[in-house]
Amino acid sequence: MKIPKKFFVLEMANNHMGDVKHGLKIIDEFYKVTKKFPFKFGFKLQYRDLNTFIHKDLKHRNDIKYIKRFNETKLTKKDFRSLILKMRKRNFIPICTPFDEASVDNIVKDNFDIIKVASCSFNDWPLLEKISKTNKPIIASTAGATLEEIGRVVNFFRNRNKEFALMHCVAEYPTPSNKLNLNRLKFLVNKFPKINIGYSTHEDPADSNILPIAITMGANIFEKHVGYETEKYPLNRYSSSPLQVNRWLKAATET
Repeated sequence: MKIPKKFFVLEMANNHMGDVKHGLKIIDEFYKVTKKFPFKFGFKLQYRDLNTFIHKDLKHRNDIKYIKRFNETKLTKKDFRSLILKMRKRNFIPICTPFDEASVDNIVKDNFDIIKVASCSFNDWPLLEKISKTNKPIIASTAGATLEEIGRVVNFFRNRNKEFALMHCVAEYPTPSNKLNLNRLKFLVNKFPKINIGYSTHEDPADSNILPIAITMGANIFEKHVGYETEKYPLNRYSSSPLQVNRWLKAATET
């Protein structure tokens, strides 16, 4: 498939909280919002092979923030497949970020439509090589990458005839407005005129004024972390609620 233009990706990440029913609820709640807008929408998960992703000597170190988060939000393969099925029923394009080579195999088995490369993996050459051997389109975030590094990855995918896009991204969660560096978007659009360029946003979820700027600078793929707050599950500071995404998408239609 081709990566759509004016494509909005809703990133669930670990906001399912390890509770598949909550994950299904998130998809349903955002479908109520997205069905009102004339865009293509993707919903994104993250895959990690926790048996190897976390060092064997650290698996039980719940005093370490990210290990605790990964351990507490673990889903089964059956759970993930339930989420993928729900995405398709709600007309979302299923997307997944692998953080290791084993997860690429699982993405292929679960038949996701698009693979997303996280900024932290942009120079992970064994992972990129594994991804390039699939028949999936690729969206790659570039936060922290130098122009030389971006050029290498672009040539790598071009030489393998891959369908791919690049995303401007700032790896600070949430990103203060004075650090968004939106000029980078315009730079990428001009530097790589034949490549789809997008914007992976981590700014204040209440701020819907940034999206129109990104659109006018040439971005046509947009990614945002989303979640659904309940009494049991709070929403983190960089994830958007359905109401905030509604405002975000309304801003897109007015640009």
